[in-house]
Amino acid sequence: MTREASPPALEELSNLSATPTSQVTALKQLKNFIVGHDQRKELVVRRGIVPQLARVLQANAKSAGKRKSHQMNGGAAAAVSEEQSCEDEIRIQATLIVGSLAQGGPAFVAPLLAGQLLSPLLHAFSPRESPPKLVIATLRALITLCESSGDDLFLNPTKAKIADEIYKRPEGDGLSEILSQRPSSWNTQEQIGLVATLIAKSCRDDQHRNFLVKSGVLDLLSARLASYIARNLRDRGEVLGSDASAVAGLPSPPSDAIAIGIIQAISSIIKGSSYRTARFIYSPAIVAVIPKQLTVAERLLPAVAPAHNKESNFSKAFPALGSLSASGDATRVSSFAETHVQKKSRSGTDWEYEHVLFAWLMFTARREQAKNRLIIIELFTLLVDFAEANPLGHDLANDTQHRLFALLIVPMLVKMVEENADQLTKSTGQPDLQRSELLQMALKQLAALLEHSSILQKAASDANVTKKICQLLKKTFDVVPPSAQKRWVPATAETDEQAQASSSGRPDVLGKRGVAPEIAGVLKIREAALLALAAIAHKEDAHRKAIIESGAVACLADSLIMYEHPEDETSSSDEFDGEKVSNGAKDGNPVPVLIAACHTARAMSRSVSVLRTSMMDYGIAKPIYGLLKHPSHDVQLATTDVLINLLLQFCPMREVSLSSISITDKVQDLIEAGVLKKLCENAHSADSRMRMLSIWALKHLVLQVENELKVQCMEELGTGFLIQIVIGETRDTYTASRAHLHASRPETPIGMGTPNAAGEQVDLLNAVDEPAMDVENDSATFEDDDEDDVMADSIGLLGKRGHQNSLTAIHRARLRAIKEVETNAVLRAQKEDLRIQEQALEFIRNLIMADAGSSADDMIDHVLQTFSPDRFFEILATKLQPRPTASHNTAKTTSDDHHAHQHSSTAYLSPPEILLAATFVIVHIANGSPSHRRLVISQACLMTRLLPLFSHPDRRVRVACCWIINNLTFGDDEEDRPAARQRALELRNMGFEEAVRRAGKDQDLDVRERSRTGLDQFRRAVEGVGLGGVGGREGEGASGGGWGGGVGGSMGIGREWGR
Repeated sequence: MTREASPPALEELSNLSATPTSQVTALKQLKNFIVGHDQRKELVVRRGIVPQLARVLQANAKSAGKRKSHQMNGGAAAAVSEEQSCEDEIRIQATLIVGSLAQGGPAFVAPLLAGQLLSPLLHAFSPRESPPKLVIATLRALITLCESSGDDLFLNPTKAKIADEIYKRPEGDGLSEILSQRPSSWNTQEQIGLVATLIAKSCRDDQHRNFLVKSGVLDLLSARLASYIARNLRDRGEVLGSDASAVAGLPSPPSDAIAIGIIQAISSIIKGSSYRTARFIYSPAIVAVIPKQLTVAERLLPAVAPAHNKESNFSKAFPALGSLSASGDATRVSSFAETHVQKKSRSGTDWEYEHVLFAWLMFTARREQAKNRLIIIELFTLLVDFAEANPLGHDLANDTQHRLFALLIVPMLVKMVEENADQLTKSTGQPDLQRSELLQMALKQLAALLEHSSILQKAASDANVTKKICQLLKKTFDVVPPSAQKRWVPATAETDEQAQASSSGRPDVLGKRGVAPEIAGVLKIREAALLALAAIAHKEDAHRKAIIESGAVACLADSLIMYEHPEDETSSSDEFDGEKVSNGAKDGNPVPVLIAACHTARAMSRSVSVLRTSMMDYGIAKPIYGLLKHPSHDVQLATTDVLINLLLQFCPMREVSLSSISITDKVQDLIEAGVLKKLCENAHSADSRMRMLSIWALKHLVLQVENELKVQCMEELGTGFLIQIVIGETRDTYTASRAHLHASRPETPIGMGTPNAAGEQVDLLNAVDEPAMDVENDSATFEDDDEDDVMADSIGLLGKRGHQNSLTAIHRARLRAIKEVETNAVLRAQKEDLRIQEQALEFIRNLIMADAGSSADDMIDHVLQTFSPDRFFEILATKLQPRPTASHNTAKTTSDDHHAHQHSSTAYLSPPEILLAATFVIVHIANGSPSHRRLVISQACLMTRLLPLFSHPDRRVRVACCWIINNLTFGDDEEDRPAARQRALELRNMGFEEAVRRAGKDQDLDVRERSRTGLDQFRRAVEGVGLGGVGGREGEGASGGGWGGGVGGSMGIGREWGR
């Protein structure tokens, strides 16, 4: 077969002696030759156009640089001519060809990158060194490269390589140069819009996001958005913020279309970080523009009816916001008004403007349609996440806020889901890609918004969106017909040679075509639908039952199937062929879908009734066990999170045989499936979260199983390792870091709580009665002062520096505090270590818990011998150690009834979770034989440190202390009566009887009941009246952050009943 000839223009371009004019002509001819013709694009790539384009761009970039230097030195007029130079025209035409080639998809992006075209493209980034037309062409080409580089569903080294080149110095500095331009010409506005689009398309990594913060891009984008908000509010007759000079210095407002792109870019940058979100909220431009008048938010949003509840109504939607919107408007109930004076007196700071920002975003979202609406809601959702994360302990989010969202935001998202889902579920041919994208976005934003609140979850469920999402999930398993017939290509020697060299990264060889857009769209909808179902099923059993009744559990099981060779998908090589990816039920799923399915399985597995019926019937356990060995670390994390629920003692999943439907020995099948060994292996992982989750799962696994399996699990973990994680790995570093923090303690306390295993806000590093960290305005203490300076400078680029004020001291303090919490490696390591310690202690607690009808004595002896008794109790005593600077005196005895409501101010090195886990280990040892109870009482240091815990602020710790005394004073039988009396007398001499008596006046009912039992057992033991005590002994196991069932105990529930 005759080889197709190269176009003459390509030969002219390859001629090194060609004049600039002839090169421009050749480039224009090539551009017209390939536009809209993939076959011609393939031809010119194989004939070597990419190296020629790279040569032309590099040579003319150097010429332009020399010319620019010559002009700056006075060799030419400084004014830029309207007519572009020939060299610039060559670069523009070559850049347009690059963009046209990139339109061909991933197959053409590979040779473009292999030909080193990124570097010369990025040289044209700077508007100071390149003409506007070249900057615009370059931005468009880069956007096209990002869009055509492949899908985020699979590992995409191509897209990552492009982003790595863009977001670094000096190339990335061009972004801030473009955004800081003052003239409001068409070219400038076009460049700003393209920069925003480029960031939204390419910024996916925290490293890139942090670069955009440090380089001032986030602040420049915030200033552009602030100018848009200012114009919008002015048009409505609203008064802007109090800093008039800052408002006057803002740049010209962008158009509506460009403003949407800016919002999308800001969302891409701040995603996944409280610090970056706060950086946007506290940017000087946003602070200057957002009005301080408390009625502005009222006028932006429609009136809502009050809730029929005495204590909660829509007038409390946002904290720290004012009164009714207008006098004489008796029918309007303020959506934002709150007890302003009360909030101000409590916090002493000004938080109103954030809530006006919330209101403006809701107002704007309600005005927009389709994709623009979803882009705005995405930013709104990120701000809600920030409020829910509560990084500084301020009460930004509450139930009345959520009720407002349920009325104004959830219905919009539900409507968009229903409208787009109806069209896609009815279609039998090719899916509409644009509608598919809208549906993906709507589902993901719905999932993100519903995640935090049962009120929002109920609002979505009441709107009957659950059934629609389940139908949509089923639809994603219908086979998608191919988009078009594959083009016939003759099997020539040339194509065979290139097929063999396809992985060599040559600029004259096409790459793989990637996943078909139709298949990728369906898989993305599957992922988004699973995330939405996980959010809806997060809290309520009724919502889970609705999902089951819609028949979605079978689809959930199919969504947990991985590809046959998952290592190809997760490797950076070219082994994974995207063209072979399908969406069938048994074809497997990419990593994002697997993770989303694990989230759904975790949410569904919170219900015992669900587990005993549908999930067990569909055999959901087997694919989850297989995912534990998936090569993706993120999939393993998500799988382990599900196993935490599936391995609970009262979960029938742990009794399902992997080879048959019959019920077998409780855990034997898990061992045969390699789950036990894999969890123990992952418990040694270098990743702290993997260690914590694996130990958590093992904690549930050993709950009420035979002693042989407990010993096997303990041996598999390793005795030395178990001792190490119980002791903790970062104590010395932590102590030093605390000394530094306390040495620089400022005036305003800022809490640093984090969610614990039960989902509660807990200060892991400090006692509950003391603030975690205060922030001074001393810039020498923190590493982000350079970023604060960048913020001020970037705003200065947009206006007159004399009219700009830097951040206020309080905003700087907040930003520094949030960054310290988020990025301080020592603090993060300590938090992670404390969580691991908590799970390790509860693992031991379950090891030594007695099974029904058996004694715990053997396992208690085994654990004590493994650690050595002295070492074991020394570790427990260390966990209960007070902070050295705190008073160790116990509370004085008094007859004042108010004493029961006043708890000790003793501060402890360990947080309440560690104290609770350690005390319940003692509870279990005291639940053993009389010799074990004797051993506990003989630990003088341990008993001395237990006594102050009766006045601990956390009620759970006080309850545990009462259980310890109840178990220590318990008498097993007649022979144990003298020993029980002796133990009771010793405890009385130590002051425990008085502590138990004071607990009888506690404000908590559970503490008072346990105290009553303890006092009765003291009386019986000392006076020799009867044996044992009222209610028996406590022997609860740890499950899901709460307690499982034990001897004399009840089934406790923590974080519902699992994770």
